[in-house]
Amino acid sequence: MPHHDTTALSGTIQHVFAHRFTFEADGATHLADLGPKGADAFPLATGLRVTLEGERRPSEIKVTRIAAEGREPVLIQHKKPNHPPGAARPDVPADPATALAAAAADGWSVTGAPRKKPKHFELLAHRGDDVATELHVDFAGTIYKQKPADVAKWAVPA
Repeated sequence: MPHHDTTALSGTIQHVFAHRFTFEADGATHLADLGPKGADAFPLATGLRVTLEGERRPSEIKVTRIAAEGREPVLIQHKKPNHPPGAARPDVPADPATALAAAAADGWSVTGAPRKKPKHFELLAHRGDDVATELHVDFAGTIYKQKPADVAKWAVPA
C-alpha cells in the first residue's frame, strides 16, 4: 500500500468540478478531491478561501479536513476500495463454475450467468427473502462483496 504524505494548505478555490476543485495556494495551483459526501457536507464555491489538510497523491490532494471562515470545519473519511481480502489476488483461472459453487455453498440462488470482470465474477443472486443481490466473487471462489442489485444493470435487453 503506497504511503502518501499529509499536507496542509490555505488558498482560494478557482474552479469547482462536482466534488473536485482547483485552488491556488503558495503560488501554485492544486487539484483537491472532497469525495461526493464531502462535497455534500461542505459546499464548494469559486472564490471561497479555504484551509485544508489531506493526503498528497500524484494527481491530487485527497482532502481529510476542510474549513473556511464562518463555517464549521468538516472532517472527511474517504471510502477505501472493497477488494478481496489479502494483498494479492489468487493466481487461478477464471472459472464461472467456481463462482457459482461459492454462491451455492453460501446459500445463494443465482439467476442468469455470471458476468466475468478482469479480476472477479459478478452474480445476480437471491436468498429466501427474494431480494436481488449482486455478489462479487474472486476467481478463487471468495465472495468479497454483496450489494443491492441495480435493476437496470441486470435487466435483459429486449
